[in-house]
Amino acid sequence: MSHPSLILRIDDRLIHGQVIVGWGSRFPIHTYVVVDDEIAEQEWERNLLKMAVPPDKTVEILTIREGVQFITEHLQAKPMIMVLISSPFQLEAMANAGLPPMEVNIGGLHFKEGRKQYLNYLFLTEEEKDAFLRLMENGFTFYCQDIPNNPRIDLKKVLERQRK
Repeated sequence: MSHPSLILRIDDRLIHGQVIVGWGSRFPIHTYVVVDDEIAEQEWERNLLKMAVPPDKTVEILTIREGVQFITEHLQAKPMIMVLISSPFQLEAMANAGLPPMEVNIGGLHFKEGRKQYLNYLFLTEEEKDAFLRLMENGFTFYCQDIPNNPRIDLKKVLERQRK
């Protein structure tokens, strides 16, 4: 379930400072992969994301199907890979396209109208919460950790605490 050379992260900002500086300086991440059907079709968005990554790193922008294939082929990759998606709905689409259950890091899902706060960096709509619960039922595990220096927090426990 856990793959020490691959970090799959849900973060609505995708590639940004916490990802490059925080995670990239703590782990030997060589390749950043953004999986998003819409961004994969937009050259200007692809170029914008690529500019956020240091020149000695590799960036791939893939569709959901391409992302599932890439992850499957690189589960034990060396050097390390970080795969970034922006929502649990994308992860559900990836699971439906054949992605096996795995451990997933949740970075920032930030405030937007209609979202409820669970952690300082985790705001979810009911639909997003339900998507995470469905994914858990299908074998995915989630830990919330915006930066590597902060503690890992089990999403299941966060959601259970909110029910009480």
